[in-house]
Amino acid sequence: MKPLLFIGLALVMASCVCNDSGQSDQPQVFNYQPDFKQIKVDGARLDRVDAVLQEYVDKGIIPHALTFVAKDGQVIHNKTFGWRDVEKQIPLQKDDIFRMYSQTKAVVTVALMTLFEQGKFQLDDPVSKYIPEMTDQVIVPGSDPYSPQTRKAESRVLIRHILSHSSGISGARVPRGTPQTRHATLEEYVKELVKAPLLYDPGTGWNYHPSLDVVAYLVEYFSGKSLQEYVQEAICEPLGIKDMAYFYGEEYKDRLVTCYRADSTGVIVPAEMWSGRDNPFGEDRRFAQGGTGLYGTIEGYANLCQMILNGGTFNNKRILGRRTIEIMAKDQLMHSGNIDDNFHFGIGFQIYPGAGLAWDALRNGSPMVSAGSLSWGGMANTDYIIDPKEDMIILLYTNRIPDTLVWEKFLNTVYQALE
Repeated sequence: MKPLLFIGLALVMASCVCNDSGQSDQPQVFNYQPDFKQIKVDGARLDRVDAVLQEYVDKGIIPHALTFVAKDGQVIHNKTFGWRDVEKQIPLQKDDIFRMYSQTKAVVTVALMTLFEQGKFQLDDPVSKYIPEMTDQVIVPGSDPYSPQTRKAESRVLIRHILSHSSGISGARVPRGTPQTRHATLEEYVKELVKAPLLYDPGTGWNYHPSLDVVAYLVEYFSGKSLQEYVQEAICEPLGIKDMAYFYGEEYKDRLVTCYRADSTGVIVPAEMWSGRDNPFGEDRRFAQGGTGLYGTIEGYANLCQMILNGGTFNNKRILGRRTIEIMAKDQLMHSGNIDDNFHFGIGFQIYPGAGLAWDALRNGSPMVSAGSLSWGGMANTDYIIDPKEDMIILLYTNRIPDTLVWEKFLNTVYQALE
């Protein structure tokens, strides 16, 4: 056998080697030398991706952009545009670290679901079974938000509800200007959070964000470890995710991209903002949340996305079972009038609706994304799509606030390259 042929065959075998569950039909590493013909992608048409993102950078709309698109495990687009630091003219690098904000949620959700698979709880267990402080009261509509009237909830908050943002948990409202309590630990914070009356009866509405901190605390409760420890042990290490963390040593400072915000004239200016409550380079590293706080590289998060796409495996490690992924990808919301029929949310992810539903038209979304795709993103515009129909993951990272709709145009230019 010729040496080059042998090397090529070895690479193919390595990318499809059986994982510890015995599966061998899913890519376990990324192939950075794509065969466009084999996977039916028009490589030349991907130049349109470059044109769109470079235009946004050249016009000063975004400071930078980093892409990661893989189809069938083959990386078809992974490029940098613009500057890690515009003022210093430091070019963006592929291994730069981004504030991920709400992309933290999927990571923490996966962490809790690994404990579900260990038999630690049932999805329909009441949260109060594990957190006795959990309220059973609901705010009466129209009452004083700072001292509301309440009534008993028609049902209890279930773990399923906190995983799908349908619990009604929102915390106590305080008058503007009231100093915020800085809780030392996640447990302390969550036990205070869940005492406040709910916005609605559990399962009948959708309110974003606070319940994921309850999810994070349950990770600690069931694992007996800190959230930071368990995320590293159960997700990052087995998936080969490097440099995803809540806190960093000083040596990482130069790799953290500068975050930008548009001023009143639309010009982007640096904004000192952290993904979590505290400076990631600070000394107090106890407080890590479930709804926000993680930082990381685009390739690291791509590993997580490919694991979901693969049905629970990547890097020859099984993180979740196939049936668990199928449950997570199922709409968990009650569409009884309080929730938009066009909006579907599973366990950890938004689900793109099927034909006949108008999510894209109503929300300025890309009409190209396949029904059943999973997605979400972070406040500073780190976004991803997991598309099972096309066997594709699509990520675009920038740290710029607020949204610019570059994500939607980027998606269009990726999908138009498919044959």
